[in-house]
Amino acid sequence: MDKFNTAHHISGQFDKDLESIHVKIVEMGRLVEEQLSLAIQAFTTGNVELAQQVLSHDDLVDALENAIDEECVRTIALRQPAGFDLNMLVAIIKVTSELEGIAAKAEGIADITIQLNEMLPADTEQETDNDGQ
Repeated sequence: MDKFNTAHHISGQFDKDLESIHVKIVEMGRLVEEQLSLAIQAFTTGNVELAQQVLSHDDLVDALENAIDEECVRTIALRQPAGFDLNMLVAIIKVTSELEGIAAKAEGIADITIQLNEMLPADTEQETDNDGQ
């Protein structure tokens, strides 16, 4: 909670709402970082399994984005924050959108990795597999 605002609010529930949002956004950031790292690794090594893993985890990032946005909107509606607190919640909504955009780029890299692998002749795939081991 202190990462957002060092002051405690009159409403303890508002502090709990902020802490819940903080936990979710840190998790989303971690997932997006992992997705991007896996996508780059998949592309540079031609590892289709890693690329498919990136694609399979996209739903987790989308679900976190929706959960964070909904929690921010609910907090704004119920707690009616002003000043710094309102600006922070609006900024969080923008950050989740940017993180989702980065995850979408990672998904695009994974898609390209799979497409490139499918375009390789079978004997080249075998050589690539042998070289990678």
